[in-house]
Amino acid sequence: MHPRFNTIFRNFLLASGWAMAPFCLGLIAALALVLAEFVRELFEVVIGFAGMSSAEVTVAVLKAVDLVLVANLVVMIIGAGVESFLPSPAARNGGGSAASGIVDFAELKLKVFGSISAIVAIDLLENFLDADSVHKSGVLLEIAVLLAFVLSGVVLAWMDRLAAERR
Repeated sequence: MHPRFNTIFRNFLLASGWAMAPFCLGLIAALALVLAEFVRELFEVVIGFAGMSSAEVTVAVLKAVDLVLVANLVVMIIGAGVESFLPSPAARNGGGSAASGIVDFAELKLKVFGSISAIVAIDLLENFLDADSVHKSGVLLEIAVLLAFVLSGVVLAWMDRLAAERR
């Protein structure tokens, strides 16, 4: 192939990462919604705190933690998406491999699985604290989902470790 064509084609492929921009903007809007929900929950807890039992306070705190974990998950995904179309200055200047601008997807997927597992675990804990209003089959399904995420995370980590040993 002609070197000029290769350069144009390479630049076109690299520029295609900008297709992630609308997704990232949508996730930023979703993050704003999570923030609004967090503020609303916090406001409701502060207003109703005097009449709350300790179990209700615990559930309210768990809901806040759950929203923070969801927000952290969204921020991680936004960061990975942004890195695909706006590499860091060190990556553009030919920095080392640590700043190559390429997202470490092995690490990212483990963080995502860990975050999702934590979110599911907190939701499950909320249901255990409010066990009277929850269907038992729903709790069993949530336990199965949590175990599936934890098992998947462990298998992915194990596969990454095996791949790293082969290098």
